[in-house]
Amino acid sequence: MNNKITLKPAGGDSMMDNTWQMHSLLKQEVKRWQAERGFFWSEKLSPAQAPPYYPINELPEEAILELCQRLNRVSNIMPTEPELLDAWHRFKTFQLVTNPELLSRLQLALCGVAQLFREMLVATKNNLGDNQVKDYIGLAATQSMGCPICGELAAVSVLSSPIGKRFLHCSTCGHEWLAKRVGCIRCGIQEASKLTYLKSEEYPRIEVVICQACGQYFKEYDLRVRNVEDLDWENIRTLPLDYAAEKWSADHAHKFTFQQQVELN
Repeated sequence: MNNKITLKPAGGDSMMDNTWQMHSLLKQEVKRWQAERGFFWSEKLSPAQAPPYYPINELPEEAILELCQRLNRVSNIMPTEPELLDAWHRFKTFQLVTNPELLSRLQLALCGVAQLFREMLVATKNNLGDNQVKDYIGLAATQSMGCPICGELAAVSVLSSPIGKRFLHCSTCGHEWLAKRVGCIRCGIQEASKLTYLKSEEYPRIEVVICQACGQYFKEYDLRVRNVEDLDWENIRTLPLDYAAEKWSADHAHKFTFQQQVELN
C-alpha cells in the first residue's frame, strides 16, 4: 500500500511573511490590552469552585468585544458596532461569520481574555499555595481531555524537553497539563494499534496522529527536536499537514487495520 503523500506549498514566502507580521502585531496588542486592562476585568469574574474555573461561555462579553475592537484598529479595519455585534452573535451561536478576518480577530480576542483569566488564576494559586487547585491544574488533569481552566478540548499535544513528558495544550487559554504518554487526545483511546502517525521531512518535529477509533487527528510537537515559542503560529504555519492528514484519512479510512508509521514527502 502506498502511503506517501506529496505536500504542495500553500503559498509563497511573501504571503507567509505578511501573515506572520500581522499575527505578531495582533498578539502584541493582546499583551498590551492584558497589561492595561487586566486588573479592571479581573474584578468582574470570580473562578468557579471546581474545574473548569473560567468556562468560555462565562467570560465577560464586553471584555472580548473591547479587545476585538483594539485588534480591529491594529488591522486598520473598523467594522461598525452593529456589524461587530452581529458577527459576535453568529460566532457564539456557531453560525457562519462571512467576514473571515473579523472572525479571526474575534477568535483571538476570546483567546486573549481566556488567557488573561488563566494567568491570573495560576499566579494567584501559586502565591496562595493552594495545593488542591495546583494539583488539579497539573498532575490530576491527566484524567481529562478538557482544559481545567476553560473547559475547551486540547488542541495539540507536546513532548517536552529533555525526557519527552507529554502535555496537552489548550489553544484557547494557553494552559498545558500533563497527559499519558500515548493515546488519542480526542477520544482518549490508548490502544497503540489504533493510532497512525504521519510525518514530513519539511516539518521534522511534528507528527500528525490519526485515530482509527474516532476518525479524528491532531498534531504532536516534539520540543526535544526544536523548541516552539508560539504554538498558535505553528498551527497556522503547518496547515499543509492538516490538508495532508485529511486527504490521507479520506483515502485510507476503509483500510485502517494496524498502527502504521507513514512518511509524507
